[in-house]
Amino acid sequence: MRAKICREAGCGALIPVSQAYCDAHRKPERKPFEKAVRYNAEFYNTARWRNLRRRVLNAGPRCSRCGVSGEESALEVHHAVPPKGNEELFFDEGNLVPVCRRCHGALTAREARDR
Repeated sequence: MRAKICREAGCGALIPVSQAYCDAHRKPERKPFEKAVRYNAEFYNTARWRNLRRRVLNAGPRCSRCGVSGEESALEVHHAVPPKGNEELFFDEGNLVPVCRRCHGALTAREARDR
């Protein structure tokens, strides 16, 4: 087995080359949305949401940010203004835009950073 020294300053522990740190100095794995609060969870599993989502995706078959079509990439529905438990805002069709998965991830990450 090939081995190398742990990257932690002053540590001389030998570890496999596939690792960067020994067990004593390995950082815990971070999960990006681990502490996220899902305010709208009860709304997503409703027929009202599924029907509204379908209408938004049919009306706008392209990502509103990058323009990729729904045939090229799976489209998702994004709330322009996060509803944070506000049922009226959650189901407001004017607050919903079709976006591709990549753009949706970027928008969601930005909102999480801004909080």
